[in-house]
Amino acid sequence: MDEKKSHGGARANAGAPRKAEVEQSNVIFLNAIRELKNVDNDLDAKKSFAIDLLSFERGKMFIAEHLFGKPEQTVNTNLNVNDFNLKDVINFK
Repeated sequence: MDEKKSHGGARANAGAPRKAEVEQSNVIFLNAIRELKNVDNDLDAKKSFAIDLLSFERGKMFIAEHLFGKPEQTVNTNLNVNDFNLKDVINFK
């Protein structure tokens, strides 16, 4: 068996990006927004971008989730099928 196994272990390009890469991306995007909105500083660029986001429903949700936290998404999986009666769900006359 000369086949090389690829199960488990470290893999190239796996994991979160380095902090320097993330910061570099943030600088690039902020500079692009500053140029697009024709503003002088990063704070004005962020404000302008947030105002644009507020014009979309999904943008409002994005901002709300970042300000107030994302709501818990739980599903009730406790279902008793033995006591289920279709007549209780649909009213037949």
